[in-house]
Amino acid sequence: MRFRLLGPLTVDGSAHPLRLDGKRPRAVLAFLLMETGALLRVEQIIDAVWGESPPRTVRTQVHAQISVVRRWLRGLPDVRIVTHATGYALKVDPSDIDVGVFRRLARQGRTLAGTGQPVAAAEAYRAALQLHVGPPLGDIDAPFARATAARLADERLSVLSDLMSLDLAAGRHHELIPVLSTLVERHPLHEPLWCHLLVALHRAGRRGEAIGCYHRARLLLREELGVEPGPELSGTYRSLLAADPVAAGGADLTRTLSRLAEAERMLGEIRQQLSRLGIDAPTARSVSPTAPPASLLSSDDGAGHEEVAA
Repeated sequence: MRFRLLGPLTVDGSAHPLRLDGKRPRAVLAFLLMETGALLRVEQIIDAVWGESPPRTVRTQVHAQISVVRRWLRGLPDVRIVTHATGYALKVDPSDIDVGVFRRLARQGRTLAGTGQPVAAAEAYRAALQLHVGPPLGDIDAPFARATAARLADERLSVLSDLMSLDLAAGRHHELIPVLSTLVERHPLHEPLWCHLLVALHRAGRRGEAIGCYHRARLLLREELGVEPGPELSGTYRSLLAADPVAAGGADLTRTLSRLAEAERMLGEIRQQLSRLGIDAPTARSVSPTAPPASLLSSDDGAGHEEVAA
């Protein structure tokens, strides 16, 4: 690959990376690479690189930056910028651009996974992910770069999520738990990663933690986006409950109430000792280990929640 955008912009010449100086020409080249093969009108380039408040001389500057980019690309075979009456088009083989290779590998992985070849699919996904060496377009300062970088980051997360699915299917839930825990911290609004974490915890016998993770994700989505979990995350949660409703819905509560009952027994013994010494001790409300408090039953985290009750 000659052109790399999944990290800092680099162009490999015949023997070494080319030196690319200047904020504007770098941004122009990055935009051309992301839209390779398409005819880009001068107005599109202006909006992408200069934004909403370009200088009066911006059209002249576009032509000047294109000339700089042409000098950079001179000597690279089968790479050229074609001039049209209304704009420019970069002609380059998509396999020379890491973004194009990433997308091809991602499609290949999904095709292999869909035809029952999980090992080969995982290899394709891992090869795609290795192309990301840093934040996409990480050193490009231009209006188009922010939205484009976010889209490329989302594509990476989608491939990573697909790879996690294959690894879970292969029984690697124990080793995935710390990886997924880190990923949801970095990408707290990415629901498929939460789904994988719930599944991994459930399969590892850590159902209480899986329940807690769901409610944590649900709270984050409410607070940040004002929405409830989508069908995939909600469905994963309901499947978890249906797989072992007693353990999922009541194991943690039962353990808590058992501990409270034990604490009450110990407090009773202490009161008896104080009474023998002639010391008055305050009484505490008795807690029944078989009857959960009404406040817990009516909270979002207790059995009163419609999804827990279901």
